[in-house]
Amino acid sequence: MKNIKISQIQFEAHSTPSDNANQLKKYFEKTKKFSPDLICTPECSNIITYDIKYLKNNSTYEHNCPILLMAKSYAKQHNVSINIGSLLLRVKNKKKLVNRSFLINEKGIIVKKYDKINMFDVSISKKETHRESDTFQAGKSIAIININKIRLGFTICYDLRFPNLFRKLAKRGAEIILMPAAFTVPSGKAHWEVMLRSRAIENSLFIIATNMCGTHHTNRKTYGHSMLVNPWGKIISKAKSTPQILNTKINLEEIVETRKKIPAILNA
Repeated sequence: MKNIKISQIQFEAHSTPSDNANQLKKYFEKTKKFSPDLICTPECSNIITYDIKYLKNNSTYEHNCPILLMAKSYAKQHNVSINIGSLLLRVKNKKKLVNRSFLINEKGIIVKKYDKINMFDVSISKKETHRESDTFQAGKSIAIININKIRLGFTICYDLRFPNLFRKLAKRGAEIILMPAAFTVPSGKAHWEVMLRSRAIENSLFIIATNMCGTHHTNRKTYGHSMLVNPWGKIISKAKSTPQILNTKINLEEIVETRKKIPAILNA
């Protein structure tokens, strides 16, 4: 398969996983006219909040996550692959949560998981600081998978600032890198687009960047502006700051053509 159709769901997460499962199912239904091969959702698709106690009380385990249950059923029923960008989940016998991405195939089976490697420990302003490492267990392994003969690499949000991760995925044959996110508004305005285009250009591949948008529990705000970038660094689809579905058809031959012009990735 050289052509692939992708639907990116940029949405405004509500305050509970069950609410977001219901919301996402409605968005999934809206993609049916486009008939995508792959549906992508943002980071924190189940829950997003500043309140760590609320997060721990309202997050679920993987086995009873309403979004995973819904998405597995939907994927099988409609013969579509789904990347649940990330879920914030409890782990049995562990104090810390995980920030985990999932690839569900068209048979409704989870075929790959990726735990976010780089923790978002930052001080953006006096009002906004984040210390993910206090709450989440960092992942240790990169993740890549073949789906319908297409190699997908996994990243999540803050990983965008670590070019070596993208290079490792590219060197292992990734043709598309998934970048689900819940970018803050200040860093989104300053860095989101330029870094996405840079990662695509550096590695001559497609970046599917699906971001959360809007205002969430405890007034947490996310930037939106989801986009899909081609191997030349051109933005071929872009959302604004409000909920939106981006439907895009891409041709993987563009990777070969780009690398013929500028073979930097082949020489590095």
